[in-house]
Amino acid sequence: MKKRTTLMLTVVILITQLAGVRAYAQKAVTPKTLDIGIATPLTGPAAHLGTHMKNAALMAIEDQNAQGGVKIGGQNYLLNPIIFDSKKDAAVGKAVAEQLVYEKKVKVVAGLFIDDAIGAQPVLESNKVISFFVNPATRDMTGPNKPYTFFFGGPTPQFFNTVVAYVQKFYPNAKTVVTMVPDLPNTPIFLNSVQMICKLYGLNWVGAEKFPFGTTDFSPMITRVLAKNPDIIDTNSTGGNMGGLCAQLIKQLRQAGYKGIIVVPALPPPGAVEEVVPEQYRTLIITNDIDWEAPIVSDPYRELCRRYVKKYNVIPIDVVGQLYNVTKPFYEFLNGQDTLDTTKWMEGFANYRWKGIFGFESYWIGKPMFGINRMVFKASWASEYFNGKLETRWQAPIPMDLFVEKK
Repeated sequence: MKKRTTLMLTVVILITQLAGVRAYAQKAVTPKTLDIGIATPLTGPAAHLGTHMKNAALMAIEDQNAQGGVKIGGQNYLLNPIIFDSKKDAAVGKAVAEQLVYEKKVKVVAGLFIDDAIGAQPVLESNKVISFFVNPATRDMTGPNKPYTFFFGGPTPQFFNTVVAYVQKFYPNAKTVVTMVPDLPNTPIFLNSVQMICKLYGLNWVGAEKFPFGTTDFSPMITRVLAKNPDIIDTNSTGGNMGGLCAQLIKQLRQAGYKGIIVVPALPPPGAVEEVVPEQYRTLIITNDIDWEAPIVSDPYRELCRRYVKKYNVIPIDVVGQLYNVTKPFYEFLNGQDTLDTTKWMEGFANYRWKGIFGFESYWIGKPMFGINRMVFKASWASEYFNGKLETRWQAPIPMDLFVEKK
């Protein structure tokens, strides 16, 4: 009896020890979480952009977590998204940034747009938080004194380079350009960019017609624009800032009798042009929109778009690829770092090169314009509506001297 009791006691001790070893081992390999802020407009007029940015940011996080997350300083981390609606509002952007920084202790934030980015950036920069914005809303949002902010939407002049280069190649007789643009904080950057690119390609930019944000009846402005008899009407930032109202502007231009070229550098929501603009009017419209099934488009970009549709059951806008193209490589860069110091991250990622999804090597550029390399090239595929249908058939050359410092 005594031997049996002793044997049972020994078995219990062994089981307890094994359980302890197993629990310790599980605890030792259990990854921590690295919180990633996703702050973007999810309500209001820019919600179509913010929703796509949120989805793209989540895809990049999920894809990295599927690969085991990141290992920093020998510790495994799974990326944990924390999502806030910045409402495209400066005060809300500032409040969201403060909550992410001071309460959530995040080291990375992605997705801020215009007014919200203006409000958030001082908080993020002063706390050395790595941030991914679409484009600088004002010129002073980028420069040597703003090193923690990276811009994933492409240099603003590249928006215009793609469509203007297309016009110059396929419609060389079209020479005069008038811009129609909402009057917003980022308007000067967009107007300076279109003037720069028009001059580069020998087009005559004859002015801009501004209208209040949220305009639905463009007829007074259209009358003034048509009086200038332009070959090309540039819708400028209307699609990005006012969503489907850009399609309304296109429709009203055609209804007013304008038969010339319309360029759409910043995109309205997917399907808006097809839904709002009658088929007979969908011609001579040149855009940065992309038919990802076109042969010219890169396989990685096509695959991302296919996965996006399958996952979210919506058509992606261009900002999806642009955000994914920088945040997924950033997480790959983090994997293997030996510190949680964001200054070290910033310095390392500023010099990082990666195989982008657009079919060319990606790296940070922009020093000739802004004194610091914090922008990345976006896709330069140009599309045109033929007989009511979008066709992507050409890739515009990029004027490298504008963006890349000479060695």
